[in-house]
Amino acid sequence: MHKILSVDDEPINQAIVEELFNTKFDVVLASSGEECLEKIDSIQPDLILLDVSMEGLNGYDTCRELKKEINTQNIPIIFVSARGSLEDKTRAYIAGGYDYIIKPFNHLELEVKIEETINQHKHEETVSQNTSTREYDESEVIIQFLSACCADYPLNQLGELLIRSCQKLGINCVFQLRMDSNISSFSTKNKISPLENSLFEQTTNTGPVFDFDSNTVFTHPHISLLIKNMPIENSRQSNKVKDIIALLTGAAESRIKSLINEMTLSQHSELMFKIIKKHLQRFSQNSGLPMEDVINSIQDNINKLYNKKAKL
Repeated sequence: MHKILSVDDEPINQAIVEELFNTKFDVVLASSGEECLEKIDSIQPDLILLDVSMEGLNGYDTCRELKKEINTQNIPIIFVSARGSLEDKTRAYIAGGYDYIIKPFNHLELEVKIEETINQHKHEETVSQNTSTREYDESEVIIQFLSACCADYPLNQLGELLIRSCQKLGINCVFQLRMDSNISSFSTKNKISPLENSLFEQTTNTGPVFDFDSNTVFTHPHISLLIKNMPIENSRQSNKVKDIIALLTGAAESRIKSLINEMTLSQHSELMFKIIKKHLQRFSQNSGLPMEDVINSIQDNINKLYNKKAKL
């Protein structure tokens, strides 16, 4: 049975958590951030549910203290709060949170999140991290990616290539690609966290670039990329990284828009042919003349027109 530590200074909230989850998990309670830090070594939980607003040490500060220590820095932390603004979530992310749940929560949904988060972190701990020591030329990486944007790369491969390009440049990031209702996520390290996905949702209207602490989010209509290790101590290097990522994400966004236009043109061509075929079939039925050759000829011309425009 997985052990979870619930940290909250409201007794009624703790009673609810214990009642809801004590049959599924080994639930341990702490009534303050200070008590959490004092008992964490003896408890060794698999996950921490951490309230934000507490007397004394608040949730953000408690999380930061936990992330400083080697024996507790890898414990996943899910913040639980009645507040859910972008500022609240960015503070939680900077502190080291993995997810952010807004009160009142659905206990079944939270139960699933707890289970999935614990299993994901245990899996990541067992996977060996093999890092390349090769140094890459920035110009070479940029040219390779821009060339790929001009080729017929499927979207998922383009997303993976963008992540690999960032890895070669020493950029730790997560990347989200949106196409209609389909969302694909990529990460240079491990799996994108629920809190990172939430930040993408809430930064769609903050402008093309959103900075917070050592993190920067680049937002396009179909792309969001979060840099997690901006060199903010070196403004020249930080601006250089921003320029590179702006170039790469801009090229990827242009490729996606081009693909959407190609798909739209193809759909219009198919619709046009269906309409023409329908009317020609009616003409054939009324005149008694074979029209199959005419139909095939029209289809060939439409396909040639589509292929010609797609190359422009």
